[in-house]
Parts: sequence; structure tokens; C-alpha cells
Amino acid sequence: MKFGILYNIDYHPEVHGSSASYYALILEQIQLLEELGYDSAWFGEHHYAGYSFGAPAVIATAAAGKTTRLRLGTGVSLVPLHNPLRLAEEYAMLDVLSNGRLEYGVGRGFLNYAYQLMGVNRSESFERFREGTDLIIAAWTAQRPFSFHGKFWHLDDYQFFPPPVQKPHPPIYASGTNTRESYVYAAMRGLHLCTAFFIPDKEGVRANIALYRKTLAEAGYDPAARDVAGVFPMYCGESQAQSMRHGGEFTLNYFKFFGSLERGTDPTTARGFGHKPIEFYDERGLVLLGDPDYLIKRIKWAAEYYDTNYLLFEVAQGGASHQETLQSLRRFAREVMPAFK
Repeated sequence: MKFGILYNIDYHPEVHGSSASYYALILEQIQLLEELGYDSAWFGEHHYAGYSFGAPAVIATAAAGKTTRLRLGTGVSLVPLHNPLRLAEEYAMLDVLSNGRLEYGVGRGFLNYAYQLMGVNRSESFERFREGTDLIIAAWTAQRPFSFHGKFWHLDDYQFFPPPVQKPHPPIYASGTNTRESYVYAAMRGLHLCTAFFIPDKEGVRANIALYRKTLAEAGYDPAARDVAGVFPMYCGESQAQSMRHGGEFTLNYFKFFGSLERGTDPTTARGFGHKPIEFYDERGLVLLGDPDYLIKRIKWAAEYYDTNYLLFEVAQGGASHQETLQSLRRFAREVMPAFK
């Protein structure tokens, strides 16, 4: 089992101070992750409400300069909102500067408002995502100038630079949540999978992961050579009661923030989060909040239930302080990770 941290975080000035202080604290946590033996740190992409990072490649590059081993990912890079050549350049540069440590998570995003901000028609998101991802892969694997002609992007005799360190290209994790087609696309292209284990329809997620594994094999890929990464909110406390009290408060704060992000009348998967007590999410296995023994049991259950080999934990959310986040990360690394390493 691999363990990474996904920074999909909400900025609270009363907790984090200035933006400079906020980012400095995140980079301090990143250094600790490497010292403690975590496998990766991933950074989300969002463009308003102080949510995650508008430029995840920038914070990941800063993290690369503070570390030597920790792998650095995106959770996720919103391919339909950008020129894919620019993404290919930025993240190839990150792979070069980190000496081959990029894990490139890609997806369409879940917020209609983000598409409005960027002037992109949401109805085109699937087509833009697939074509953009195909173009990024073509650029990363090109040995000589190449041409590409799709619905949205056209280029002739294009020479890409810099080539990424990892060959044939950095590992790509395609996101999927409720949409069956996302899992099928990831499998047909032989990509790794990243999904969310905190959404209420866990049976649907489980079935789609099984479909992904099946489609991989049918497409000629080895399912055992592909990661299934899943995201959980996580808090590792000194006792179950303390974990539910503190971790539960931070998780609900984040869920309420997450559920309030969408604008307009068209509902998305974000709407409605945080309207239940924390026990609702805990009893259904949608969060990892507990003391070390409890988390070990829950992780063993998740590994079997979802057929996953890679867990990404959302931490530092909902107004959690820097010190409280560090305590949780240390306790998990020292008392939970050894059971799986």
C-alpha cells in the first residue's frame, strides 16, 4: 500500500495568516512528509474561493526544491480548461526539475463555475479532456517533430521541449468518480486510476473500479501494473473520541465549504456535502478518522473492498492548524504505516 497526501485545502486567514505564511507552512509539511516516509504529495487545482492552487505546477516545483525522494502529483490538473501544450511544457519541466518524480493526475473537474471563469463550454469537457490528454502524451513521447489534428487542437511539425525524465512518460492518473465512461477511458488508454472514496455511492465506485480492471485486461494491459488511487479525508488522533471531535470538526467544515462552491442552478457532485453529522460519514466508511488501531482496520477494509493499492489523504482542511496537522501526520507515519510497509 502506498500513502500520499493530497492538498485540496481551503485557506483560512485567521488560521494560516498571510498567503506567504500559508504556502511556507505547506512546504514545511512537505519536508516532513519526506522525512516520515510518505510516498507522495499531490496538489489540487481550483481557481477561486481560496481553494487549493490556481497554479499547482508552481507549488509542486517549489516542493521539488525542498525534497529529494517524495513523488509530486496533481489531484487533478484540469485539462479541459487549458491549452494542453502549455500543460505538457509545465509538467515536463516539473519532471525534469524533480529528477523524474512527477505523478500527473488529470481530470475534468466538478465545478460548472470553473468552466464559466475560463470561458469553456462544459458540454465539451469530455472531448476536451480526452483530446487534451492524448496531445500531452503525444508531446511527451515524441522523438522528433510531429503533427496533431483533433477537434480543438491543430499543429504541424511541432517539436516539444523539454522531454520528461520518466519514460515513456510520467505516470498519468485519470480521474473517475460517478461517471462510468471515465473509468473505461482510463483503462482503454492504459492509464492509472484516481478516484474518491468519500463520495456516498461507494458501491458504484467499487463497481467502476472492477470495470476498470476488467477493461484494462481486455485492452491488453496488466491490471497488476496499474495503480488504483483513492482519496479519503484523514485524521489520526490519540483516541477515537479525540479524532472524531477534532478531525470530525475539520472534515465537516471542509465538506460544508466544498458543498457551497458551486454557483448557478445546475447541481454537481459538490452540492449537499456537509449537511450530515460526522457519524454519518464515519459509519459508511467514507472518512478515515480515528486512533491508529482503528485506522489500520479501516485501511485493510478499504484495500479489500475497493481493490486499491494507493491511498491519498486529504489533510490540513477545514481550518485545521499547522501543528495539529503535523501531529496527525507524525502519528499516522509512526503507528499506522508500519502495518503496511
